[in-house]
Amino acid sequence: MRTSSEPRMLLEAIQGATYREMKDADRCCGSAGIYNIVHSELSMEFLDYKMDRVHETDAATIVTANPGCLLQMKLGIEREGLSHKMRGIHIVDLLLEAIETNS
Repeated sequence: MRTSSEPRMLLEAIQGATYREMKDADRCCGSAGIYNIVHSELSMEFLDYKMDRVHETDAATIVTANPGCLLQMKLGIEREGLSHKMRGIHIVDLLLEAIETNS
């Protein structure tokens, strides 16, 4: 069962945040299961494509609901030396931050 509209609705509801969906947001990041271990070179090509899409959004935060994608996107941020201006975060953690900030 795919869940795609609900996380987007939650992100759009965060006060003070601007939601920008990247092109091909639902395309694999290269970390499916152990794919990034078994096919590491190809996995990095998927990640490079994904990071190119991230740059098109000019976002400071990459949000995902998938733990594997979160690790992969954080790797992309580190590989490109962007840790000082970009972060990867799980949607639950971002929602908690929003609740704590707006309370």
